[in-house]
Amino acid sequence: MSREDLVIEIVCLRARLQDLVDAGAKYDDLLTTSEELDRYIVMYHKAIR
Repeated sequence: MSREDLVIEIVCLRARLQDLVDAGAKYDDLLTTSEELDRYIVMYHKAIR
């Protein structure tokens, strides 16, 4: 996955997480999305080294 792809996925996941918060989603849904976002952020940092 390219750096650009990772950034696009990070932006989408951040927006999804914010939408879930705004909608009052369950904790489990927030946690799942947050963990996925964390994984992509880690992949991005590894890619830019």
